[in-house]
Amino acid sequence: MTNIGVAAHISAAASGQGARRYDPNMTSEERRHISNGIWLCASCSVLIDRDEERFTIAELRRIRDEHEASRRIDGDNEIDRADVIAIGRDIITAGDILSTGREGFKVRLLHFVQGSGRDLMRFANEFQQTDIGDRYVLLNELGYGGLLADTPSVSRQGIDYELEFTFSERTPRRNATQNIVSMCAETGRLIEGMDALVQNFERTLGMARGEWFADLELGSHLADLYWRYRGSPWFEPLAMNEIVRLASIPKRNRLTGEDATPFLCVNRVNRVSVPSFELEEQKLQIEVDFEVEGVGDWSGALSVFISTPQQLVDGRDRAAQHAENIRRIEAENSR
Repeated sequence: MTNIGVAAHISAAASGQGARRYDPNMTSEERRHISNGIWLCASCSVLIDRDEERFTIAELRRIRDEHEASRRIDGDNEIDRADVIAIGRDIITAGDILSTGREGFKVRLLHFVQGSGRDLMRFANEFQQTDIGDRYVLLNELGYGGLLADTPSVSRQGIDYELEFTFSERTPRRNATQNIVSMCAETGRLIEGMDALVQNFERTLGMARGEWFADLELGSHLADLYWRYRGSPWFEPLAMNEIVRLASIPKRNRLTGEDATPFLCVNRVNRVSVPSFELEEQKLQIEVDFEVEGVGDWSGALSVFISTPQQLVDGRDRAAQHAENIRRIEAENSR
């Protein structure tokens, strides 16, 4: 899919030269909130920035609301209080939880951020043919997600979509107080406990998916999200959704044969905050609050490496080529 859109603030995120429609009466939280965001094509973004008199805050909100009404599934005004729900690899929606209990979850989908109603139907209809690792739902509202136990049910009343599903048995998390040891990337010394875990969080988020030749499915989408949604209120909830995925969806360890989530010890993602989009030495500061096995609630700051778009392309090309060379050599040796 080719992305030609530009994510932007309606009212500028900060004052100063080049800031458009900056409102000093807005709080920092209001400026970062998704209700202050708009998605534009590249041409319109230039036009709007050059004509603040015509494209006021009120006018941009009117344009955005009309467009979102055309994309919104149920046509109501509840999008601003909805949260991000991801369904498998290709579908991201804004929605909310209607019910939860012994029989599972029921969620309502208000707006497609990525994918469409057709993709949702395909996900359900082709569920048994989908890779097991992509059969998941992620819920920002609860801060966790999981693999699905069975084919989800999609229903439609009028133009409203609802999804019903149950999670598979939860993958056990490692106790953060028991034998979590790593080597510090900066000093070469052994580190343990939360220090080792923080380094794991940063490494996992900083390695783009598709850059490790041994398993092209490992890594995160954070750098891709950063370059696509940088400056947009969408980035923070989508970054949280990606962190929920890494904390919730297990991968099989090829050496041990055991399943574990990339974040190992995180039970729940309580909060994710991105104070600034500025990079320092290609690193983005992310404030997080996690529920950690054996520790309880833990909050801290992560410094995450963000590959440039060209680094993403080059890294993935090298990894794919290396992986193909290994497959070829293994095939030749097996003859």
